[in-house]
Amino acid sequence: MKKRKNVKKEARQVLKKNYYRIIAVAFFIMVALGTIHIFKSRITIPSFSIRTPFHYSFNADILRETIERVGHFSLYSYKPTRGILANIFNNITSSGSFIFGGLNSLNQLLFHERIWESLIILLGAILSFLYWFFIRNVLQVGEKRFYIENQNHKKTYFTRIFLPYRIKKLKSISLTMFYKTVVEWLSYLTIFGGFYIHYSYLLVPYILAENPGIYGKEAIQLSKDLMKGHKWELFKFDLSFIGWTLLDICTLHFLGVLYVRPYKECCLANYYFQIRSEGIKKKVSNYKFLCDKELLKKEDHYSNKNYLYPIKSTKKWFKPDYNRDYSLSSYILMFFTASIIGWLWEVGLNLFQYGFFANRGTLHGPWLHIYGWGLLLILISLKRFRKQPVLTFVLVMVLCGALEYGTAWYLETFKHARWWDYDGFFLNLHGRICLEGLLAFGVGGILFIYYLAPLLDSLYAKIPKKIKLGLCIILSILYVFDFAYSSKHPNIGDGVAQSLQIKNVIQIE
Repeated sequence: MKKRKNVKKEARQVLKKNYYRIIAVAFFIMVALGTIHIFKSRITIPSFSIRTPFHYSFNADILRETIERVGHFSLYSYKPTRGILANIFNNITSSGSFIFGGLNSLNQLLFHERIWESLIILLGAILSFLYWFFIRNVLQVGEKRFYIENQNHKKTYFTRIFLPYRIKKLKSISLTMFYKTVVEWLSYLTIFGGFYIHYSYLLVPYILAENPGIYGKEAIQLSKDLMKGHKWELFKFDLSFIGWTLLDICTLHFLGVLYVRPYKECCLANYYFQIRSEGIKKKVSNYKFLCDKELLKKEDHYSNKNYLYPIKSTKKWFKPDYNRDYSLSSYILMFFTASIIGWLWEVGLNLFQYGFFANRGTLHGPWLHIYGWGLLLILISLKRFRKQPVLTFVLVMVLCGALEYGTAWYLETFKHARWWDYDGFFLNLHGRICLEGLLAFGVGGILFIYYLAPLLDSLYAKIPKKIKLGLCIILSILYVFDFAYSSKHPNIGDGVAQSLQIKNVIQIE
């Protein structure tokens, strides 16, 4: 085995060769796996929890509640806000995991007779489990695939993290990772056994990444055999990153995205190749599954043709003409599509988070028109910049930020209420806009301009002209009436808007 110092030196060199793609992978994985939350309502002291392979808190809130009752003091915990998909999966229930979400659902149904709340919580728990089973666990394997390819091959593509989904091995990978995490989670009940199993099974996602065709038992046994004699070294390696972890926390996880996680993953990929090489020489059981020889070749160019499982694209993927001109009917339908989707999104998040229906927005109809106007604003005004995606991204942030800030100012000034509040967010301006929201607008705007808008336009073109014209007229009339009525009688209520007078009283208290 190479010395840890040499492993880290080589990892830094690998990191430099393909830095920007590695950063993109790190950011995507950290958001998708829930190890970083980019949309938090405020910086708080995190709740006490026991870290497990499920990543969720193991009975954290039950323990916290017990401490509060016995000690008569409160431990402040992070409460997510609306508008980010991670909130559904990471905080669907107050229990913090799909297991306790299911138990909470039964508790609401059997002991409190809250059928509607029970169904909502149970649905959230099911969605959380499906996400964990088919996305979170599988993406860990995809991430390892990217890093082991990147170890010797320059300019490895970002899309390699989706290898498990592209080669029809999703079922076997999901089941293997499910078995691994369940056994590892149960082993944590014995404390010391958990650490032993964790390092014994450490290479399972790497083995699946190299050879997704391996069966679950063979992958787990191979990992156990390969890790014999290396657990202590990997444990010391993890300890050596404590300083980096503290720095990452101090920088609100920006350092984790830009350096710490990519650096550590490059180191682990280096360790994998060393341990793999030793295992093949010793002919450990199932070593023949480590047969992707293309991974060992050092190449300056990237090619995926000679891998054990190359990606063979047989479908003609949608290639959008993002620079096209849109008809008036398409603009109208896009406006209502974005408004209705935005309404469904925020209403759905409120249901999952708080367990009750709230008709989000200032209007009374099933639409949030700020989403629609924002879409039209960037589609029409930024047409000349579409060939410059980076500039377009910045301009989308500026325009959507101005729209959101101006709308919030108008509502506060003339309606004396707030329909959204970013107080406590990182880099917010008067609670009306914040950096995190602007970044979301930028990403969403880019997706709409370059992909979704052309796709929607192509779908609208398939609608018969008479039906499309009638639909546009009916929706426009309904919207005008709703807008006129809501201008004098805006939609308010629990979970919708907060009076500025009430808010000021709460802050004073």
